[in-house]
Amino acid sequence: MSQPDWWFFTGTYGLGGSGSLDSVGFVVADQRESSGLYRAAMLLAAAGCRPTGLALCHTSCVRAIVLNSFTGLDGLELAQIPDPVPRDGEQLVKVRAASLGPWDRYSTEGAFVAMGGSSEFPQVQGWDFAGETIDGGRVLGFVPQPWMGVGAFAEQIAVPSAILAPLPDAVGFPEGSTLPVCGLTARLLVEAAAVSGGDVVLVTGAAGMVGGFAVQLARGRGAQVIAAVREREAGEARRLGAEAVMDTGTELEAAVRRQWPNGVDACLDTAGLGSRGLGCVCDGGAFVTSVTTVPGAVPDPARGISPRTVAVQPDADATAELADVAAQGELTLRVAETVPLERFRDAYLHLERGGLPGKIVLTP
Repeated sequence: MSQPDWWFFTGTYGLGGSGSLDSVGFVVADQRESSGLYRAAMLLAAAGCRPTGLALCHTSCVRAIVLNSFTGLDGLELAQIPDPVPRDGEQLVKVRAASLGPWDRYSTEGAFVAMGGSSEFPQVQGWDFAGETIDGGRVLGFVPQPWMGVGAFAEQIAVPSAILAPLPDAVGFPEGSTLPVCGLTARLLVEAAAVSGGDVVLVTGAAGMVGGFAVQLARGRGAQVIAAVREREAGEARRLGAEAVMDTGTELEAAVRRQWPNGVDACLDTAGLGSRGLGCVCDGGAFVTSVTTVPGAVPDPARGISPRTVAVQPDADATAELADVAAQGELTLRVAETVPLERFRDAYLHLERGGLPGKIVLTP
């Protein structure tokens, strides 16, 4: 007799007007019509029972955070999905840590559909991750989930080998998972502004994840960094290396120009201040922003300043360089909280409240 296929059915099954059966789960070891369990599954289906989320796993499963509708947190669930199968050019990664960013919240509401992101369900969520390959290699990277169709909030994922960067032994998995999207974005900002030694650089949102990395990377190039943050974030901005701290309010330009009358050489805008940030820049200086979806975040050209934007993509080489800098203690990786995968709702709620001195990290 040949080895039967194994299928696992799970979910919440509605029974029309007669109530519901919650968390029904059973294994079908034989898909022939003569199989009793197979017939039971078909009878449930014929009776109108339908699982509300991912309902079928072949052979073995992994847990993942899955989006079933663009209804925010209500559309998410912890579900069983089939083990990922790598295609040519891909590797299996056992996810040890995956961090949340604001984009993860936007994804739950379909914010990326208009940009070409998938509108099909279910969708495994998550971008940033750190983990181990099947041969024990420590790696980190990110997947642009709405476009790649792969999400990092799972126990195991199959991803292109080309996006994986080595994770140094000196960097923990939770810390490593905070780096890819925000670190790469900050690197793009610094490079686009051509920051160099002796420059005076204004970083808005300098206590945030992208802004915090931008402060440190600009300092690493020998620049003098001014942070524009809210008052309660001033201490964190200084801890990350800002030499001066200004409030992000309407008097930002006046405050900057009291100390630097000609303006700063560059503004790296991670807070979407737009023209308020540009007004602090000297004639012919650089203004670069990572914020493109907020009205007014990209100001019109003025005084010889041509505002630029950056958009992050997976870059294994650049990620590896940043990870090495972190391993040497020259780049601070901030974890605000580590949360087990099953408590993902708490993690998303904390993300929505904001104000955290670092990223929230999910651990499968």
